[in-house]
Amino acid sequence: MEERNMPRADFVTSIGLIAFGIAVLVISIQMPRYEEQGVNRFSVPGIVPGFLGAIVGVLGLVLFIRSIIRKGYKLGLDGTAASRFFKAEITKRFAITILVSVAYGWGLIGRINYEIATAIYIFAFIVIFDVKWRQGFKTQWKKIMIAVIVAVLVGGIVGTTFRRLFLVNLPGPDLF
Repeated sequence: MEERNMPRADFVTSIGLIAFGIAVLVISIQMPRYEEQGVNRFSVPGIVPGFLGAIVGVLGLVLFIRSIIRKGYKLGLDGTAASRFFKAEITKRFAITILVSVAYGWGLIGRINYEIATAIYIFAFIVIFDVKWRQGFKTQWKKIMIAVIVAVLVGGIVGTTFRRLFLVNLPGPDLF
């Protein structure tokens, strides 16, 4: 991205960050507090996400103010700018990232084992963004095998770490 476009990109990004931070904060406040069980108010499940949401929101506000000072609110939107935006490779990659992440969060998590869902997600990311299908399978099979190995290892390690070390109840059935 060109330097002259950064204030506009910061302006749009800051609005998204502020909205995301507020949403995380609101959702974390709505999480159960377990007051009836005598749980310490600083150990409730929503405290860390709440703080992180607040931090993201505040930093989004800082970015918003900075972008306004640099006149980032002058977006200069027209048909050619919109056309360039939607044809840009980075926009396509961002849309694919959102699509794969939503499929993981709403389609896999809770329906199948967490470790398997995470392995599928990681494998999909590696294959989508690293394998060059136009070069043919013969030149790409090593990347696919590495994707399988990385996905299985990371999915297993992350899931096992959260289940066994941090004692977190992850969504989906447990394998062991």
